[in-house]
Amino acid sequence: MELRRHQQRGIDLIRQSISKGNKNVILAAGCGFGKTITIGHIFKKVVENGKRAMFICDRVKLVDQALREFDALGLRVGVMQSDHWRTDPNAPVQIASVQTLSKRKHQPIFHVCAIDECHTHYKYVTELMENNSKVIFIGLSATPYTKGLGLHYNDLIVPISTEQLIDQKYLCPVKYYGGTKVNLKGVKTKRLSTGALDYDPSSLAAATDRDQKLVGDIIANFKRFGKGQTIAFSPSIKTSKKLVEMFEAEGISACHIDGYMDTEERQIIYEGHDAGDFQVLSCSQLLNTGYDAPKVETLIDLKPTKSLISYVQRAGRIMRNSPGKDFAVYLDHAGNVTTHGFPETIIPETLDENDKTYNERELTKEKKEPELDVCPRCYQHFVVRCVCGYEKPRKAELKSDKQILQELKKTNKEATKEDKGRWLAELQAYGRSKGYKPGWASWAYRSKFGVWPKGLPVSATKDVSEEVRKHITHLRIKRVKSVI
Repeated sequence: MELRRHQQRGIDLIRQSISKGNKNVILAAGCGFGKTITIGHIFKKVVENGKRAMFICDRVKLVDQALREFDALGLRVGVMQSDHWRTDPNAPVQIASVQTLSKRKHQPIFHVCAIDECHTHYKYVTELMENNSKVIFIGLSATPYTKGLGLHYNDLIVPISTEQLIDQKYLCPVKYYGGTKVNLKGVKTKRLSTGALDYDPSSLAAATDRDQKLVGDIIANFKRFGKGQTIAFSPSIKTSKKLVEMFEAEGISACHIDGYMDTEERQIIYEGHDAGDFQVLSCSQLLNTGYDAPKVETLIDLKPTKSLISYVQRAGRIMRNSPGKDFAVYLDHAGNVTTHGFPETIIPETLDENDKTYNERELTKEKKEPELDVCPRCYQHFVVRCVCGYEKPRKAELKSDKQILQELKKTNKEATKEDKGRWLAELQAYGRSKGYKPGWASWAYRSKFGVWPKGLPVSATKDVSEEVRKHITHLRIKRVKSVI
């Protein structure tokens, strides 16, 4: 099984990081990257060198998924899970869930350990890393935004963005539609285990239940835009079951699923949905992570979230390619797209080190998109003109030509010495905060003004303005694209 270019780049970047002395590294990659396959190739090299490797899953359900990937690579693998039929303690590669490992008195010996969905950071994992300081730990996550994650991992690697995976046909494009959404006034918030704030489930569910118009709009929009196998997210189990009843009443086959069902019942439902026995699989949050069903083409989102992790993970459920699937559909009745932006444009930049001013958004280098509007005719998100032909009224007629654009560029070159000095000081401050080499600020300055900084009146500062941050983000995105 040959590696894709971005997978090989991921391996190269991990090796470079380890060669610099980093023991705990995060490979940040969205769905469709092939994280498990990439780790499998790393494990092959580990085994060839006479060493042992461990793959830790976030939950028991994901053990068999990893096992299939490693089997395809010809690895000899043992599974640590009660009386699992693939138990083989002598195998050089072991797979286990964090729940299983944390209960075992005798811990396995390994030299390289990969931790799947590492943004869910367990106390056991912290202790494991502290007690095995010579082991190389590789965290895997599409959303490494957890508070304090940078205290446990010392490098973040981003080989490719989700948007680039779509452009290169490794993921399918998504069409986003906005519709009626629940009124969030008065809805309480609570702190998640990741450190982020999100809406309190019971408060959010109560607000949704009060909105009688919402479900009717969901059905109408689904009939108009939905297609193929579909998953739906609701604020509560009660709302999910109600939604299923509404779909069934309209002749659309649907089924509810939740974590309170036993494993066998859930598996039957998964298989039935994948086989096309019913169209809509509805839940509250069960499908948010670890759910892999490439055939799913439509996502109905009724669950507003403040959490970037929840949002990006949720959107990823419909991005996988499948035969005959030209594009996926995101029906946003929660306002999440307008709140967070397009999920494929969000790129991890840094790890939180338990900063008191923790904010998920500060950990990303999101490609800023123009402000989104919702079409009053068809509910699709658009910037200026919708695909249905609707165009938002212009506030004023602005005439522009090539000369005006040239003048904007000219303004940058004619900035005063004081302005240029401020830019250089802020770039230096940013570089120091990130541990960049001293020459980085001069390079970034030259990319802005076209010349190297010489003889500027620079006053030391710790502040970095939004204007300078936007330019830095532009440089990063440009650099990421240039190496892919």
